[in-house]
Amino acid sequence: MCELTVYILKGNAREKAMEGVVRLMIRNGKVLMEGIFGDSMEVEGRLVEVDIIAQSANILAN
Repeated sequence: MCELTVYILKGNAREKAMEGVVRLMIRNGKVLMEGIFGDSMEVEGRLVEVDIIAQSANILAN
């Protein structure tokens, strides 16, 4: 499978938000992440990069 690890970018910091993400949705200035086991997380920000090879995604925090 191609699960992603999602990171939140805050200034010069990059912090891990969630692992095992299989779905990303953008809604009203927020990014909703859904995991392989049905867990979910929502963060304010905008999706700036998805790298399938590295299996990661970056969200720029508001």
